[in-house]
Amino acid sequence: MKAAVFVDIKKITYKEDYPTPNPGPDDVIVKVHYCGICGSDVTNFKIKMYQVPLIMGHEFAGEVVEIGSNITNVEIGDKVCGINVLLDISQGQLDGMGIFKDGGFTEFIRVPKKYLFNIPKSVSIKEAIMIESFANAIRGTKLSKITSNQNIIIIGGGNIGLCFLNYLISERDPNYIVVIEPQKFLREKAKEMGATESLPPTIIKINKFIKKFGKPSFIFDCAGNEQSLLMAIDLIKRGGTVLLEGVHKGRISFPIFLINSKEVCLKGVLGHDRDDILASLKFFAQNKINAEKLISYIIPIQDIQQAFEKFLEPGERNFIKIAIKL
Repeated sequence: MKAAVFVDIKKITYKEDYPTPNPGPDDVIVKVHYCGICGSDVTNFKIKMYQVPLIMGHEFAGEVVEIGSNITNVEIGDKVCGINVLLDISQGQLDGMGIFKDGGFTEFIRVPKKYLFNIPKSVSIKEAIMIESFANAIRGTKLSKITSNQNIIIIGGGNIGLCFLNYLISERDPNYIVVIEPQKFLREKAKEMGATESLPPTIIKINKFIKKFGKPSFIFDCAGNEQSLLMAIDLIKRGGTVLLEGVHKGRISFPIFLINSKEVCLKGVLGHDRDDILASLKFFAQNKINAEKLISYIIPIQDIQQAFEKFLEPGERNFIKIAIKL
């Protein structure tokens, strides 16, 4: 079968003779139609966080072609997506598709029952690759305990930041919602999607907006680096909440006194549980999002190496989500 195998730093090998998986009693085999490239896939591509060889990809959707003996909730031909359900990494629960075992950049994938979800009838298979990203936004929104009519800043206007933008506009009716993003293309997309304002990470411009409209009560850091976190702590209103959605692997210098004096609530988030995924499925089924507007490019699996290299190109970025087509 066709498969794209991550073999080393910045190297993915396309194969047409990769072994086709067989289902266990609690698995199904899914013929993958599309699989999205996640930011964590790109990070792995750059620095090799996972063991190799590995088929990456955990944002996939397709149709059921084979069913294990204990499976009763799907039938052959059903359109489905496979989404990793939150596990406790601290307890050594390492089981994610595309992370610890083969994922969706392949023609056929073995999906355990616990990670299998039916796609709503009104949602296309292509749109369904975005369900996982919105599950992240839903979990982050839930953990932040944000209410309606709040002043919101989102730092980072990539795929996840724009998912937060769309979800918060739809479900929390913010007083204002601003996206801070260095890339002009992504700032323009944020405005198109309803952001009150989108600004480069220039403190003078940001402070000018805040002086006019008030400090943010919630900041969602979707960038995940030292600069974005320090900016969030600096900008947040006294008593406000900073939610850390972006993942930073490493240590940073922390302004402890500023956190004390501003009584900042810092909240971390990673992944999504079953309830978050079901909420995302419901969000899609209610036609509250046109997910295809977030998918910028569809690239055939044969060209997956070049697709990943797009994330490393210097200069202006001109895409949100890249999807691989099988």
